[in-house]
Amino acid sequence: MKIIIAGGDKSGQNLMKFFQNDKDYSVTVIEADAKTCEWISEAFPEVEIVWGNANHPSVLKEAKAEEADVFIAVIGDDQSNILAAKAAKKLGIPKVVARVTDPAYRELAELMDFDDILDPAEAVAAEIVTRLQGVDFVRLMQKINLDVEFSVLKVAEKKEISGKNPCEINSFFDDIIQPMFVVRNGNYQLPSEIESLEAGDEIIYLFRRKKNKKRSILGL
Repeated sequence: MKIIIAGGDKSGQNLMKFFQNDKDYSVTVIEADAKTCEWISEAFPEVEIVWGNANHPSVLKEAKAEEADVFIAVIGDDQSNILAAKAAKKLGIPKVVARVTDPAYRELAELMDFDDILDPAEAVAAEIVTRLQGVDFVRLMQKINLDVEFSVLKVAEKKEISGKNPCEINSFFDDIIQPMFVVRNGNYQLPSEIESLEAGDEIIYLFRRKKNKKRSILGL
């Protein structure tokens, strides 16, 4: 599967990290900042980089957009994301995803017939990954024989874990959980990067129900 990521900032880099070890995916990144391109080339040598504006047809052509299966626009601003995603849609890319933060732009984006419109509050990178994976994600879980599900929890809804290390919160839950990401102030971080959870944080996690136990609210 060929994936084009428009935007090489943190959200784009998080996506690159996810896909870098999976040979089923070929990733191309379009980034307008030359220094960011240099950094990506060193950090992700397997990723193809196209320097330029993802809104321009010539840049999309250089990225071989006509061969892409998925286009993900996570550039720094809503207008650029919408324009890039619209250009990708016109080129016939089967699945187009755009990040939109401003409610006014979201109304516009909803008229564009994109496959998904994402907001930072939805934990952009994690949401894109799970939506993009779809059946593939389920099949992966089946391959390793795990009956697991994906969910999101606001720390404020389970106050006893506030102040705790996210890697050490399993004992506070009835089900077996594995934190995958922590969202803080719109930033997407690994659990190992957070010393202690705060009330405003969200935890994106995998969980497996214990046998013979009914699922409670939020699967916890």
